[in-house]
Amino acid sequence: MNAVEIRDLCKSYDGFSIDHLNLTLPSGCIMGLIGENGAGKSTTIKLILDMIKRDSGTISVLGKDNRENFHLTKEDIGVVLDEVGFSENINAVQIGKIMKLSFRNWDSGLYEQYLEKLDIPRKKVFRKLSKGMKMKLGIAAALSHAPKLLILEM
Repeated sequence: MNAVEIRDLCKSYDGFSIDHLNLTLPSGCIMGLIGENGAGKSTTIKLILDMIKRDSGTISVLGKDNRENFHLTKEDIGVVLDEVGFSENINAVQIGKIMKLSFRNWDSGLYEQYLEKLDIPRKKVFRKLSKGMKMKLGIAAALSHAPKLLILEM
């Protein structure tokens, strides 16, 4: 099974388009999307995650169409987007409690290990963390529910 399989993916905006993109990421492999600003890297990631709707084509994630019951597949995906999307007024401990309620495979002990290993302050509110610390917190959260696919937009 491939981790991600994209066939003839098309998405158009005014002045920009992804035109018949084909991409295969075998399970167990690492892939990087490299290109200039505006090349479609972030758009492709958002399409894979079904955050935006495609015009045409197919996207399979972990062997399943990303438009059919994708909420179940998202349990197996760890994601860190360019802007880590946690509430500005909560801290790492509170984030862990929220994530525990969000993912059936959440491992609180592993999350604590990542906080320790990455030297992430537990009680400092998110908005007061540096950009790098926010990214490390996002990575800790993304890895703490045993994802089968990890998507990093950095």
